[in-house]
Amino acid sequence: MAKKSDARRPCPCRSGAPYGECCRPFHRGEEPPDPERLMRSRFSAFALGDGAYLRRTLHPAHPLRARDADAVEAELGRARQTMRYQDLTVHDARAEGDQGRVLFTARVFEKGRDRTFVELSEFERVDGAWRYRDGLTVSRAALDEAPTTVEAFLERQGRAT
Repeated sequence: MAKKSDARRPCPCRSGAPYGECCRPFHRGEEPPDPERLMRSRFSAFALGDGAYLRRTLHPAHPLRARDADAVEAELGRARQTMRYQDLTVHDARAEGDQGRVLFTARVFEKGRDRTFVELSEFERVDGAWRYRDGLTVSRAALDEAPTTVEAFLERQGRAT
């Protein structure tokens, strides 16, 4: 969990803003205004080990919501013990009505091994708040083969927008 002194440090989501002005307000209870900010704040929460935030921002239909809340929060919070969340690149983010998608690359290392991945995340607004529904993880090569917009990526994958 982040300390008070962490507010001036660069945000783990790599937005370029200090943590205190970027993801920290969301970790403390404010709701992200759009899917991209939710995705960035979730990346930061993984980097900081904030399992409570990660669980809170899951869509009600997400499978982890059916499990014991304390166990899920502990499990999600422990990810930072073995994983190093080094960098985040948002390639594209779209929202229409209460549905949103974010295409990103997360540069992550586990015990020195590169675990970087590309994901197309699905978000839905529930009772006015954006929530992470699920994501499609794909190879980095798949991203290299297609333009970096959500629509182009989905078309390349043979999925409808």
